Amino acid sequence: MFFARFGRLLCVASLSLGVFSIPSAARGEQLPASLRGTWRITRILPTTNSGCWTRNDAESLVGSTLTYGQYEMRWRGGGVPLYDIDTRVVSAAEFRKENDGPVRPASFAQLGVREAALTEVDMQHEDAAVLPASTEIPGDSVLMVGPDRIVVSACGVYYEATRVGSGTRTVALRRVSVGSSQAARATGR
Repeated sequence: MFFARFGRLLCVASLSLGVFSIPSAARGEQLPASLRGTWRITRILPTTNSGCWTRNDAESLVGSTLTYGQYEMRWRGGGVPLYDIDTRVVSAAEFRKENDGPVRPASFAQLGVREAALTEVDMQHEDAAVLPASTEIPGDSVLMVGPDRIVVSACGVYYEATRVGSGTRTVALRRVSVGSSQAARATGR
């Protein structure tokens, strides 16, 4: 009888420990499927709000890639475990109010967004020393602008990112036979 109770207690304790060791992202809100995949930061978006990075720090992110998965995001080759994922719909007015700064708040218009509201995805993770003056990891806050375009931010700087492979087009090539006299004329011989 003692061993039966002890065995059940041990089983419950093991299960509880397993649940608490799984990152919150695994138990809670799902990362939107439309965000999963690899994105390339293509440019800095000009905004009037203040940021905490120098121009050189901010420009060093352009060209880097972000890869999003349910339990982890990757940037510059390093994996960052996600502990929580929060999604919400944010209106243009809410965004402007939340991003108010001493100069002038960032706005949807400055980000090239024409919609009245967007889905925002915030990913929680351990702090990291990425660049001076910030523990943010670029891309841990995302505005879903379109199927192949997102806006990410870090330290008050906003970046446009596009889905890797979204700009590629398949071109069908057709071989055409040309007679020898036509080929001679085409090459000038």
